[in-house]
Amino acid sequence: MKKILILSVAVLLSLNVFSQKDSVKVNSISFSSGQGALSSGPLLSADFSKGKDLINISLGERDIYVVYLKNIYKDFYSGPSLEFYHNIPTVGLMSSVNFFNSKTLSVSMLNWIGFSAGKPGYKADFTNWQLLFFYQSLALNYQRLSLSSAVLWYESWGYLFDLKYTQPLTENFSAFGSAGYNFYEDGNYLFSIGLKYNF
Repeated sequence: MKKILILSVAVLLSLNVFSQKDSVKVNSISFSSGQGALSSGPLLSADFSKGKDLINISLGERDIYVVYLKNIYKDFYSGPSLEFYHNIPTVGLMSSVNFFNSKTLSVSMLNWIGFSAGKPGYKADFTNWQLLFFYQSLALNYQRLSLSSAVLWYESWGYLFDLKYTQPLTENFSAFGSAGYNFYEDGNYLFSIGLKYNF
């Protein structure tokens, strides 16, 4: 946990230096807790934009990751991710595309692949890079509801389904909750709740 806090401060300081050279705008900050498709326990997440590009920094109970998504063409984004997961450095590539987008309905897809320097939970081994995970999801968003399905590989294959509801509280604040099921290995239910502030 101490290493993650030190890394978090380093990332925020780097972002501060980066924002002085280029215009970086804070879009939203959210805090959630529960069991999600890609996170477990408390999760603090911040979304930024730099022109048309997107940046995400997320701090979880046992990991921190930074994603920089370059706007390739219209609603297609792709870029690198850096993560510190269970004491192991991880590098990856994330891509996202919005197939359809209107005021009430949107359809999007997310693809994320990561490689780790050794096995999570053990000492980092930079001579033993290996595939850590593969995640691909398809989401259907209608007004305040979002239905997503995903396939996940993390030592073995699994499938996930999740339904999320967002309730505006004020002009900037909103609350959200999600429920689903993870068919990975023995399977388990997914529940999470959180708050989000949009700037």
